Amino acid sequence: MKGGALFALAAAGLASAAIWALSIWLTGHQEPWDVDGFYYIASLLSAGLVSGAIAPRPLWAQYAGSVAGQAIYELLFLKIGPLFVLGLGFLLGYSLLFLAGAFAGSRARLYFTKPPTAT
Repeated sequence: MKGGALFALAAAGLASAAIWALSIWLTGHQEPWDVDGFYYIASLLSAGLVSGAIAPRPLWAQYAGSVAGQAIYELLFLKIGPLFVLGLGFLLGYSLLFLAGAFAGSRARLYFTKPPTAT
């Protein structure tokens, strides 16, 4: 795995795990998808935006990092029950929101760091 992919994987993993770690303090719920409102959706989009801006390529690593970061956080810090496998399925779907944010962040970075064209 190249350095850029590893950096994107790590950035996405840390950002996604932070969503879960901050959930209990910000919402009172251990699992962010249990919160009434848009905390989890907004957090995934925002974290993806930041992660995509920090490490714009490759996007597959952003998605994989998001899934891995959330799953590893659950395994390490939450009580695992019989619905863990079902929860992994939800993570696969919800991480698409993270990917959308990462795509937007990567496009924004590329747009704003594009060298000026000569006229």
